[in-house]
Amino acid sequence: MVLEDIVIGRDPETLRKYGKTGCGFLGKHVVGSGFESHVTNPVQLDLTNPHVMLILGKRGSGKSYTGGVLAEEIMNLPQEVKKNLTCIMIDTMGIFWSMKNSNDEALLLLKKWGMEPKGFETFNIVPAGLAGLYREKDVPFDDVFSIRPADLSVGDWLLTFGLDIFSGMGILLERVISKLSGNYNINDIIRKIESDKKSSEKERLALENRFSAAHNWGIFSENGTDIEALLQGGRAIVLDISLQEWNVRNLLLGILAREIYQIRTKARREEESEKISGRGKMKVPMVWFIMDEAHNFLPAQGKTAATDPLLTLITQGRQPGISCAFITQRPNKLHADAVSQADMVISHRLTSKEDLDSLSSIMQTYLLEDIRKGISKLPKTKGSAVVLDDNSERLFNIQVRPRESWHAGSTPIALEK
Repeated sequence: MVLEDIVIGRDPETLRKYGKTGCGFLGKHVVGSGFESHVTNPVQLDLTNPHVMLILGKRGSGKSYTGGVLAEEIMNLPQEVKKNLTCIMIDTMGIFWSMKNSNDEALLLLKKWGMEPKGFETFNIVPAGLAGLYREKDVPFDDVFSIRPADLSVGDWLLTFGLDIFSGMGILLERVISKLSGNYNINDIIRKIESDKKSSEKERLALENRFSAAHNWGIFSENGTDIEALLQGGRAIVLDISLQEWNVRNLLLGILAREIYQIRTKARREEESEKISGRGKMKVPMVWFIMDEAHNFLPAQGKTAATDPLLTLITQGRQPGISCAFITQRPNKLHADAVSQADMVISHRLTSKEDLDSLSSIMQTYLLEDIRKGISKLPKTKGSAVVLDDNSERLFNIQVRPRESWHAGSTPIALEK
């Protein structure tokens, strides 16, 4: 008997029009609980409409693995579909570069699922100033990434340096940046600070030291990366920021998110104009942002340099066609807007009361079963999860499929040779 696929994340109208085209194979539906459970219907995930997705789970439950499955399925789409999509993976732990390699170790498991090991042509990029270190460590990459100091606002610098705009250094910073124009660099900023006559020597030296340190982060250049050129259809980009401090990671992601929103908004306007004229071609691919440790970029309390750009994607990203997949082990530490706006949730095992309470807050009144019960019924296998689909208004217990590519985030053990 052929089991009917379960499709999540796709509204009824799109499902009637396109069926399963543009969906990815996430895993299989789990029936029963504990040792009595077994897998049944294939579960397909919509990848062509904009979504806000949460991928949750305690440490070692498989959430980063699931993020990799999501990226694999975007790249597994038919060429006529994936040419309109780009996947950007924000790699905070240095684990996604390995997707170029096939998962030969899981050959037997993959065969049970009717699959084969294979690698994917990901485009791995690292901060420009750290390229030598990555080469020294034999970590492969395809290109480097940098941003222009002139693209940062006063607010970006304040958040990155942890300064109050009303403090002496904050006022000095705002005054200095307002006097600069064109494509200036870090040294230009330092010279302006040195020549400022309205601030104290202590304030000037303290701010100079911060910019001198920023110069050594390895992320700035006068040209910067052409982000629009990066956004090629069918490409999965892995931005490895695992060796950066968190304030620098937030700055990088904030700039990237802001630029991509502007690029896609402009492209969407042109696409709509052509559509009205009877033509129609996507100018820039739609974007999937997949980010690990998301609560550090978009915290429930406080603010980072990535907060406002990510909130823009959450609240306004649907129209320009930008999706976000937030991966975190601490949903209670994630910004309330990311939680409340999520239309799909994939939750692996959670045990913390605070995290379960946060997850329960997503529940809608139409859902009859508490998500705590759904999680408690999950089999003990790694990769089992509860899926909340806002479109079908249902909960599903699933087993996420095995990875086709190598997962560099597996847990090490001291017994390994």
